[in-house]
Amino acid sequence: MNKKKAPTPLNLSSLITMGVVVTVLITTVSVLILVDQFTRGYARSEAETRLKQLAWQMQDALERSMTERQIDMRILVARPSIREGKDQDRMRAVLNELQANVPNYAWIGLAKPDGTVMVATNGLLEGQSVGERPWFKEGQKNTYSADYHPALLLEKKLPPQPEPWRFVDISMPVQDMQGRYMGVMGMHLSWTWAREIAAKLLNPAGDRYDVEVMIVRADGTVLLGPKELEEKKIDTDSFRASQKAATGGAVLERWPDGRHYITGFSRTGQSENMMLKWSVIVRQPERVALEAFRDLEQRVIVVGALIAVVLVALAYVLTRRLVAPVNNLSAALEQRALGMQDVPIPLVNSYREVQLLSSTLVSMVEREESYLREVRSLNESLEQRVAERTSRLHETAIALQQSLDVQHANQIQLEESAAELRAILENAQDAFIAADEDGLIVEWNRQAELLLGWQRTQALGRQMAELIIPPDMRDAHYRGMQEFLEHGTSVVINNRIELQALHADGHELPVEITVGHVKRHNGHLFIAFLHDITERLAFRDQMRELALTDMLTSLPNRRAFSDRLPEGMMRARRAHELMALFFMDIDGFKGVNDRYGHEAGDELLIQFAQRLQSSVRDVDTVARLAGDEFVVILEKLQTQQDALNVADKILHAMRVPFELTHSRINVSSSIGVAIYLPDEDGETGPEELLAMADKAMYAAKRLGKNRVEVGKVTDA
Repeated sequence: MNKKKAPTPLNLSSLITMGVVVTVLITTVSVLILVDQFTRGYARSEAETRLKQLAWQMQDALERSMTERQIDMRILVARPSIREGKDQDRMRAVLNELQANVPNYAWIGLAKPDGTVMVATNGLLEGQSVGERPWFKEGQKNTYSADYHPALLLEKKLPPQPEPWRFVDISMPVQDMQGRYMGVMGMHLSWTWAREIAAKLLNPAGDRYDVEVMIVRADGTVLLGPKELEEKKIDTDSFRASQKAATGGAVLERWPDGRHYITGFSRTGQSENMMLKWSVIVRQPERVALEAFRDLEQRVIVVGALIAVVLVALAYVLTRRLVAPVNNLSAALEQRALGMQDVPIPLVNSYREVQLLSSTLVSMVEREESYLREVRSLNESLEQRVAERTSRLHETAIALQQSLDVQHANQIQLEESAAELRAILENAQDAFIAADEDGLIVEWNRQAELLLGWQRTQALGRQMAELIIPPDMRDAHYRGMQEFLEHGTSVVINNRIELQALHADGHELPVEITVGHVKRHNGHLFIAFLHDITERLAFRDQMRELALTDMLTSLPNRRAFSDRLPEGMMRARRAHELMALFFMDIDGFKGVNDRYGHEAGDELLIQFAQRLQSSVRDVDTVARLAGDEFVVILEKLQTQQDALNVADKILHAMRVPFELTHSRINVSSSIGVAIYLPDEDGETGPEELLAMADKAMYAAKRLGKNRVEVGKVTDA
């Protein structure tokens, strides 16, 4: 019976090569899966954080801009020229001036209580009724902001533009000088305002990274965004989440156009000054957001494939070299087993094990049968030892390559993240500064260089307090930092405040600063955004000065006088010095107006105010209350006669004829004097003192005018 011949097994070289190939493939695929999972999640998290921050910045810019618009409105309705409501040309000039300073105000107007427009910029809608408009109805009660809406009455009256006119309205009730309701002031803020804010936020990141900003009303209508979505309704996951979340967030979602986007969202209306509730949505295609990840993934695949090919080739060459001597010995033994006893056993000197085997075989040729078992055992031991050493070599090479791949991938990710963050910070509108918990500056963007005068290379590594905090505020800064590091409490962290910053040339400038902190494994990182508010404070001071100045005579007005009189009385009580208050008007002023006209009357008032101011000391206060009524506060007097001497000086100055443009006029003045003795009249108030001077003036008029009469506070 013939035995079936057993199949020829694979040789050692093939087995080792196949084992190496399988090991390399499994290792490469495992590395690719791990890198894919880690980098995909990290890239998506970074994109979500970046878009969420952009959404918050857009929300903050909208709320800050709306707050500035409301400040403009409050300053406007407090101006005397508006509250007097007499000179419409003057009122219109004030409104036109504000519109010229803030071009986004498409229309500003004052409506009477019946809804008729009294005065407006460029005369638009004057005489027409706006009584049914929401801004007028709601503005009668309090400050009101109307949501985004199309133009109605003004659509055809305003200059044409590429897009239809759309407004956000701000209105506020107006009171006259006596505190009586006189109408509603309304502003139509052009929607171009919001587009400009979005353009500044995205420039230049929007075009480069395909980022889009949207403002969405509570009903889902897109107010600002891509042209194909504007004034259409959306119902995305990000929009619904923005209606619920107070702090904003980010999601990965599929939009109606079928594309997947990473979307950051936030919502306005978190501050009490922002009455409009809008969702701010910033989206970026997932493909663009994860573009760096895709590139890394492709590189890892290419590098892994190349390494696998190299390792397989190397394993094949090494295996052939290691197994070749063994194959020679095997061939000789096969021939001898077939009866070819004249075939010599080769002596191989490639490496010790084979040399030992071949020399042993040569010496054992005569005892082949008796030592066959020992030869087989030696052969098995040799193969096992070769396999173990080959396995350890491959394990070491694979572990080393894995470590290098991970290190390289991490380095690429860190460089790309740092580049993206640097691009965002370098193009931010605000100065950005970062410092560690020791106060050493670790980041300083281009806007910080422009604002504070220090170059980035000069600022890095230096103490923030020495660079930007004025010397008189540094102790408070160090105490605040110590309090936060010890107890976690601070009045500065996570708040927006106004303070003075130190410029590189030594001068101080006002800034608005927002400070946050990030907890790290080795301490805290403090980050701050700053921007210059010099122009805002200057405008605020200018408006405050205008509110306290009489526009005709440039003297302090009634409001300023109401502040200075109590202050003067308080100084008199502290110094125990006599003080006097003059109340006067121009005798026959009405006749001047009737005969020569109001322009001559205004010219007379101006010259009267100039003579009156030149008749007293610089430390004394001269103010115009209304019409031809003037008051003078005299401080630091020794006796009552000092006050009477000043009053006589004023009467003498006013008797000199007034040279007007078209006439020469003789007038006089009647002066009522109230003497304030702080030691005797300590309980007397400013209203009583003014009433006493007024009463004395009317007494002077009854006694023939052009004279001085004195009243005492105790007689009131």
